[in-house]
Amino acid sequence: LANRAPPHHTRAMGVVGKLLGKLNAFDPKRDGFAGAVTDENEQTKLGAFLSVVVLPTCVAAYSALYFVQFYYGFGESAPPLYKVTTAETLQYGNQVKELALECTNPYGCYFRLPQGGATMCQSGKINQAAPDTDFCDLQEQPGGGGQQPGGQQSGGQQSGSGRKLLADEYPWRQAARSLLETPPTEAKCSGKVECGKVMDADDGVCAFALSDPTDALTVAWRDDNMAATQTPKPKCQGHCNFGVSLVTDYLDESSQKIKQKKIRVYRGITLLSLVERHDPQMQWDSSHPEKATKSGRTVIYEWGITPVDIVGTVDSSNLCWSDMKDASKIGTSIVASETVVNAKGVKFNPFPLYTKVTTSYPSPVMAYLAAVGGIAATLGGMFGIVHTVHLEMLKRKDAIEAGLKRSAPAENAA
Repeated sequence: LANRAPPHHTRAMGVVGKLLGKLNAFDPKRDGFAGAVTDENEQTKLGAFLSVVVLPTCVAAYSALYFVQFYYGFGESAPPLYKVTTAETLQYGNQVKELALECTNPYGCYFRLPQGGATMCQSGKINQAAPDTDFCDLQEQPGGGGQQPGGQQSGGQQSGSGRKLLADEYPWRQAARSLLETPPTEAKCSGKVECGKVMDADDGVCAFALSDPTDALTVAWRDDNMAATQTPKPKCQGHCNFGVSLVTDYLDESSQKIKQKKIRVYRGITLLSLVERHDPQMQWDSSHPEKATKSGRTVIYEWGITPVDIVGTVDSSNLCWSDMKDASKIGTSIVASETVVNAKGVKFNPFPLYTKVTTSYPSPVMAYLAAVGGIAATLGGMFGIVHTVHLEMLKRKDAIEAGLKRSAPAENAA
């Protein structure tokens, strides 16, 4: 019987006892809650146990909980701390942002840009000159076509040729070359862009806000199957209403990865709403068609649309009117009158405000040191109060025992 192994709990207590003995967990001299000038009378076994065992155990438990919350969180009320997202609302102003539009009309689309629009999209800056004429000036020449002092042309026109786009392997972009190869002194229509083609900054398409709303980015399209002379007049539907789509990247909330989507744009006037996302660790979904070229980017432009007008009728004042009117295979969409063309269009204007969302990743080490320093001080203060109360109780017990010892001889003498 003497050689029988002790029970498991007895063995475990023996191991814990040996560990505490090696740590001197009950050595009063290791009491960290005593005064700065150590008073041996204030050192207790409880204080030593709190200093050596309880306080480090609490700090270790808090550290484990901290890192669990830092990387995983505890639900919506306590989200992960490794990623911090801030949002701010800014004015769009004179900024130029990336934008991509896809022609979805089977008869093609016509993109119209203001003066300087092509170079503006490539440089990312508004390059229209400030007004150099005063409408209140009675000496102004009719039409504003005269020379201004200093040899500057009126109407804000600029001299010099526009920047030419380098040749590439996409022959369909020849329809947009006129936007990029002419001086940026006048508005221009792109010519016909085939259905399914995407126009972006390389082709002179971008999002901007100018003082003249008529200079907004405009896309027009025809519908040869819906002649204006048909009786009864055909109803505009399908691609007649949705001649272009907005192609935009967006953050998928479920996967937290960047995907791409297309939004059909209705004819008329459309406001563009923007969420500009900055993330140094941006992740791109494998389904993204441009993942190979965009995977290294840390900024995306997530666009949304709000229709504010749904008429979208194109007339002879549109610069693309003549291109559509003189296009081949006119069919029955053009009648004898020059004021009638079965064409629709949409104007894009950015909303005056946009949202900038920035994601940052704090250092886990520095964040942990700041947090654990605070919790260690808090626990130390709590255990210090426990130590003080315990010490006062021991002093009171010692005083009572000393009083009893003094009263005992007197009673025996009596």
